[in-house]
Amino acid sequence: MIHDLIRALRDSGIDVPLDTARQVEVKIRMQYGGERVYVASLPKQSRAVQLAKLEKRTQVQMALATGLSVRQVRRIRNGK
Repeated sequence: MIHDLIRALRDSGIDVPLDTARQVEVKIRMQYGGERVYVASLPKQSRAVQLAKLEKRTQVQMALATGLSVRQVRRIRNGK
């Protein structure tokens, strides 16, 4: 998860030097090492906004882009 966060920052255009990434990883592992961390999913409204940005795509493409199932995409788009 730590590596995914650093990768997401870099993909967003934020320069994260390798030594800084390592320091952050060590600090997080020292503080949370061995703990189970819960990351809540996006609220339904946020997912709907995210899907609206991908409106021109197929439901399968939206599901792949958001990490949701095709069924969830259909439900959100239909307002359920």
